[in-house]
Amino acid sequence: MKTSSAAITAIFFDLGGVLVRTTDLEPRRKWEQRFGMRDWALQDLFFNSPVGQAAQIGRATTADAWAHVAATLGLSAEELSQLQADFWRGDTFDESLLALVRSLHVRYKTGLISNAMPDARAMYASRLNGDLFDILVFSGEEGVKKPDPEIFRRALARLAVRPEESIFVDDMPENVVAAQALGMHGVHFTSSTDLRRALAQLTGFTESAGLAQPQERYTAARRPEGDARST
Repeated sequence: MKTSSAAITAIFFDLGGVLVRTTDLEPRRKWEQRFGMRDWALQDLFFNSPVGQAAQIGRATTADAWAHVAATLGLSAEELSQLQADFWRGDTFDESLLALVRSLHVRYKTGLISNAMPDARAMYASRLNGDLFDILVFSGEEGVKKPDPEIFRRALARLAVRPEESIFVDDMPENVVAAQALGMHGVHFTSSTDLRRALAQLTGFTESAGLAQPQERYTAARRPEGDARST
């Protein structure tokens, strides 16, 4: 990875799979085992069904996506409420990465670009605030989702930056490739990524934003490579 020849002025982050990761599969697994489903099948049922995909571009509601889950599994209203609580129980914010974003925000414009359902802004309002990001771009509000280049264009326009002046961090390779095709710099985030080092190499900047500090390793449950998921 080479240092950018253009001065970096903005850094964009993905949410699911980067800043928030599923670190405990057991709350979902108990439901998957109950219904004889494979690992990650419950997540796919919610996010990747036709209804879930529609909700991620604002053509259905989050409630519609949950109603599809309930109908598919034959759940009562009480059971659905229990499943919803368990579904999110194993998801955890990476506090070390949030601290990194907060320190970057002192020097750079920062933004979030996430494929998410229409209630995402309200759901994460207490954590994704102005101390972290200048803009939050959610596909469920935009009517378009990654890897469509339009969602990247909108994010760039709102921060008034050129693609070559920006970096995008995502755990899904196809999203990184799409950003790079527009001229943005991309970082494919995995559980072994040293994000501070990767960003330092692209920005040429290490000290004031704390990029020289070793990143704490953070282990998350990973699904098989190539399986779709919300990001």
